[in-house]
Amino acid sequence: MRLVVRDRAEGAERLGRWGGGIPQGGIWVHAASAGETEGAAAVIREIRRAAPETPVLITSMTRAGRRRAARIEGTTGRFAPIDVDGAVHRALAAARPRAILLVETEIWPNWIRIAAEEGIPLALGNGRISPPAFRRMRAARPLYRAALHRFRLIGAQREGDRDRFLLLGAPAERVFVHGNAKFDAAPVEPPDPGVRGGPEERWIVFGSVRDGEEEAVLHAVRTLLAGDETIRIAVAPRHPEEARPYRRASDIPWRAWSEGAGPGARAILVDTVGDLLSFYGIADAAFVGGTLSRHGGHNPIEPALLGVPVLLGPHRENCAEAADLLLGAGGAREVRGGEDLARAAAVLLRDRAERDRMGEAARAAVEANRGAAAALVRRLAGEGLLGGERE
Repeated sequence: MRLVVRDRAEGAERLGRWGGGIPQGGIWVHAASAGETEGAAAVIREIRRAAPETPVLITSMTRAGRRRAARIEGTTGRFAPIDVDGAVHRALAAARPRAILLVETEIWPNWIRIAAEEGIPLALGNGRISPPAFRRMRAARPLYRAALHRFRLIGAQREGDRDRFLLLGAPAERVFVHGNAKFDAAPVEPPDPGVRGGPEERWIVFGSVRDGEEEAVLHAVRTLLAGDETIRIAVAPRHPEEARPYRRASDIPWRAWSEGAGPGARAILVDTVGDLLSFYGIADAAFVGGTLSRHGGHNPIEPALLGVPVLLGPHRENCAEAADLLLGAGGAREVRGGEDLARAAAVLLRDRAERDRMGEAARAAVEANRGAAAALVRRLAGEGLLGGERE
């Protein structure tokens, strides 16, 4: 992951210079980015239920993850230390955690080695290794084997993930399957962004769109706006800097969310971080990005849990479990390009009965698969990682 430090305070945090206010003796949870932090938030909620007196520190690699972590109640957030000895030693000295929980595939060799040498128990939760990632990691199997042997527990999302951890050298008796904690995320109704102008409006949200998808998304936006005066559009790039190609489409009547877009806008460019969930809350349909380009897709669980029918492209490696579940349940449809996306969106926005059917199927599929975060926390508690004296 390439990191560009924006200011002195961020640089200090990444070097493990965390200053005061760090709770000591608690659980340190690390999730790289905003997507991983969604699953981590559900796990932290269960940790606080199981061990309400145990402090929780959460760290992130990305700024979006740091901002998302700051909204998790009852936690302290910091940027994670870079994986060099000095930074890791400083961070561990500041937090003095009783245990560390790494999320998904955050396997940092120096960090893991140093924590283990200091006698701090390590666990991995919501673990996943995609087939492409496994092919890359297999070339460094001795390094990963050494790191994985230092974990007390390794919780995998699926059997396939468990198999890949074992093939990298993880001890079989420590690896178990608990499901995907992202299904437990977003437990509350999001705030209303206040952009609806009337009951006749129908909203489609293009969420987490990535570079390489601009042509398809813009074609769909133009087609939908030309076809029906009651259709409203929100486009939320995954990163604010990826909004530039949309701003340059001057034939579309964009209103920027950062500039106070409100009721009456036909097309809103959500050029901020942290507001997508609010737009999913008013959506009649949603396209989840990263799936028409080769980014592997982003989390479709949030709109699905809100009862919003989902459209997905064919590139879904990073969200395969959730995508397959929604497609199989009839809560999502696959689209192959701009024409297909425009056509599928128009059908959903025109047919309320089909929207309702797909939305309810999406919601039910997610609800039926919740409970992974609680299962993971039960195993952590069973190992004595949540309370009592450090072993």
